[in-house]
Amino acid sequence: MKTIKLAAFLLPMVVAIASLPATAEQQQAVRYQCSNGKSFEAQYLPETAQLKLGEDETLTLKQTPAASGVRYTDDRTTLFTKGNEAFIEVENQVVFAGCVAQDTTNQRRIRALW
Repeated sequence: MKTIKLAAFLLPMVVAIASLPATAEQQQAVRYQCSNGKSFEAQYLPETAQLKLGEDETLTLKQTPAASGVRYTDDRTTLFTKGNEAFIEVENQVVFAGCVAQDTTNQRRIRALW
């Protein structure tokens, strides 16, 4: 009887803890440094990416099919990513080229407890 009560108490806690890493990974922010001296930040959500291109410019792009890698667009601005590399086109002209995700190991992250 005590085992059943203990299991009934622990099960919701285990489920809640197990869901933490998935939630943290679903909202991943990445800073990119580009070969042309520019940089930008992308916040990746399940079906969109929010780009912060400057202090005053933030765009929300929808994920769309890509031949290789991942593509996000609002039909004017397009972000292409593959691995840790990215580039941005505006009206089919590359404006952020040779971009590489920066090391984020020093940033605070949520980790599983086990």
